Amino acid sequence: MIRAIGHNDVVEAISLMSKSEKENNYLNIKRKDSKWIAFFLNHVHEQSMNNPNFLAIGHYEDNKEGNLNGFLLASSFSNHYNDDVIMDVKDCIVDSPDNQRATYITIMLFNELMDHIRKYGGSKWRADSIRDDKSQGYSKLLRIKYNADICHSAHGKINET
Repeated sequence: MIRAIGHNDVVEAISLMSKSEKENNYLNIKRKDSKWIAFFLNHVHEQSMNNPNFLAIGHYEDNKEGNLNGFLLASSFSNHYNDDVIMDVKDCIVDSPDNQRATYITIMLFNELMDHIRKYGGSKWRADSIRDDKSQGYSKLLRIKYNADICHSAHGKINET
């Protein structure tokens, strides 16, 4: 079941993010817990204030507390080229060793995202992936299921000599 992540769900979501970071390659991005947690808490708070520009949802097994097995964070921004409002997926974290189950949970989360965008009169979204080893599969799923255009990005680091 998909539902909003509430104030009493934050510890479970933070734990899931920490577990995901330990198990996956995030392109050498060393997450600072306090920074990400503040970012996450802001999403939960803004959503609780009924701000449609923020979304924090989780997939809960049997809708029970303690059964979070995936979550999605998204927030909107205004495109600086044409002022279109775009809902940007910030995190989509799924905890499942079974690839089919992970795909199912991802689709459930994205279906809720699409419903949220439609509900508030939006039409545009984007989802980037920082996981090098899974980004092609993630993009393919989004292209097939949601008719997404595939764009590529490059992340660089200045080498010190």
